[in-house]
Amino acid sequence: MRHGYEAKTKRITGAVALIVVLVLAVIGFFIFSKLEEEAYPEQRGQMSKDFGKLPTMEYQGKTYQMKPNLTSMLFIGYDKTDDAPTVGFRQGGQADFLVLSVLDHRNKTVHQLQIDRDTMTNVAVLGVMGNKVGTRVMQICLSHGFGADDETNSKYTVDAVSNLLQGAPIDLYLAMDIRGINILNDALGGVKVPIEDDFSAYDPTMVQGTTMKLQGQQAELYVRSRYHIGDGTNEQRMRRQQHFMDAAVQLIQERISAEASFADTLLDAIEEVSNTNVTRGRLINEINRAYKYDIRPADTLAGEYKAGDDGFMEFHASEESIISWIINVFYNPVE
Repeated sequence: MRHGYEAKTKRITGAVALIVVLVLAVIGFFIFSKLEEEAYPEQRGQMSKDFGKLPTMEYQGKTYQMKPNLTSMLFIGYDKTDDAPTVGFRQGGQADFLVLSVLDHRNKTVHQLQIDRDTMTNVAVLGVMGNKVGTRVMQICLSHGFGADDETNSKYTVDAVSNLLQGAPIDLYLAMDIRGINILNDALGGVKVPIEDDFSAYDPTMVQGTTMKLQGQQAELYVRSRYHIGDGTNEQRMRRQQHFMDAAVQLIQERISAEASFADTLLDAIEEVSNTNVTRGRLINEINRAYKYDIRPADTLAGEYKAGDDGFMEFHASEESIISWIINVFYNPVE
């Protein structure tokens, strides 16, 4: 049952979630860096409420207390590209790209966790009538497939990430489909990237060992393709995604500096292929508050890759790695 519709679905990446993070961050920074700093009202989810007794946890004989003033946001990139509504509670596509960002407003830091799409965790499963019938351990990317619409698809993915992180609350989410890759590349006039792998199976003009400006469908090929490219792993593909993001951010900075209206144009374009539980004003507010924060490089979990009984790749994150990240980001030691 775990891979009924999934086995028929082409595995394509969702690097678009990271695109949204960087695009919105750059836009927010450039718009508001020119304004006087203001005192924005606190707008937080359950992790961010600083009242009463904060939750504690015990680990290896030590006590930890949850940090106050946190905002957590999950960025989801999924592979469903058509405009038709989801039908049958199992056609929401796969969440191929997941990044959890945690803004620590007291310590002025932003921690990020990039989660491999093949990470095994408990995922909610729906029956044929759309009712929840329990959970099963499966690849976390499959969590997005269960649901009747974009909102419930994203909700089940949020729940799966929270399950992986031992119940860590997630305040906000922003999900985007794969069309955003080409939208961003076209809006920037083509992103220049190094071609470190052999793309001849897809596009002979993408010559290995060169640097080129991506045009048209080349952007999608660069960030999502993995079969017949290099070692074919998702890990190698993620490195290409980072090359694309680094170059895209630089171009975004240049365009917004030269043309103030470009920010609104880009946000409007992205809005067409995304869904979220946060308003634009709230999102910009969070970005503006984090303007001078120490944004840490994205972390990944340690673990083991292996083929499952059905032949599909699985990533088993180590419990120690998960707990260590949770304690470092969400908790303070109790003296």
